[in-house]
Amino acid sequence: MNKVYVLGIGPGSRDYLLNKTEKIIEKMDVLIGGSRALETFAEQKAKKIKITLPLSEIKNYILDNYQQQKIAVLVSGDPGLYSLLNYLKREIEADILEVIPGISSLQLAASRIQISWNDMRITSLHGKDNKEELVDLLKKESKVGFFTDNKFPPAKIADYLLKNNIEDKTVCVFEDLSYPEEKITVGSAEQIKKLSFSKLTVMIILGRGEIDFKQRGDLDERMGS
Repeated sequence: MNKVYVLGIGPGSRDYLLNKTEKIIEKMDVLIGGSRALETFAEQKAKKIKITLPLSEIKNYILDNYQQQKIAVLVSGDPGLYSLLNYLKREIEADILEVIPGISSLQLAASRIQISWNDMRITSLHGKDNKEELVDLLKKESKVGFFTDNKFPPAKIADYLLKNNIEDKTVCVFEDLSYPEEKITVGSAEQIKKLSFSKLTVMIILGRGEIDFKQRGDLDERMGS
């Protein structure tokens, strides 16, 4: 029986792709993933299917074809962190699936500012309206990491925090992690709310004094100083 692989492909650059994952991808007949994931493996001869709504179409394709074709579902970062894995587990029997981990963009972000992330509370704003949950976490936790959403970008998040009297925090915005254009901006919510960022961002917010990390100069440049 063929397995259906759920592969974590890391934060973006193939430099962060596990060797095991790359070997599996080379053997696949079908790759299923988002646009960015499929573009990363454009040279592969496998059939490529873009994930679109409704997800039931993807599930039906997998169940109809996995016995005849080698299929892999590509998910950004790690499958265990806000990915399609939860849906697939509900719809497909566990013994059909094989999950291979990947490096999460939040894991890479933590390494960039040299902090441990075992005590970091993680959430996501992607596709959800849970701004209140984020505020509640920041009131209770000293270290919160999360995935942003185009509808709620870093500047808007910073402004929302200020409106909820969360001011004594260090805000770290990570743009295009692992790519050549990667940029890290560290500042206060007041500073971050005045800036614009790329669409591909994650954030870590910490209490003041949680990190001893020299800004990379881009904040001063962005602020016009």
